[in-house]
Amino acid sequence: MNDMLSELMQALANDPDILAIQKTGGFKSYSRYENLSGSLTSITVIPAGPPEQTAVGSNDSFAKHFVYQVSIEATNRMESKELQRKVENILKTKGFFQMNGGLDEYFEETKRYVDARFYEGNSNLYENY
Repeated sequence: MNDMLSELMQALANDPDILAIQKTGGFKSYSRYENLSGSLTSITVIPAGPPEQTAVGSNDSFAKHFVYQVSIEATNRMESKELQRKVENILKTKGFFQMNGGLDEYFEETKRYVDARFYEGNSNLYENY
């Protein structure tokens, strides 16, 4: 069985800047490491729900639809924007596109900018996810 989250995480980790964030412990799925220093940049990839059936025919589903939130936290606003641009371009190569909504905020409590965006995409037909 294939795992889309693992595939996307691997594709993102191939970028040198994202790999550097991974080496500091800042690249993770589901939630940001609680013990990660507030001054370090983090990228968190969060499934917005389970895969959904799509491309239905003859009472069967031939593909899956996925939605992920990619949340980037950084002390520098432009760093979060530049990283989101890289994420967007990498996810495009995997057939994912940005959806409406998300978050673009500065949180005084944490002293970090948060840029969170939703991306959606489908598996190829007949792949087992």
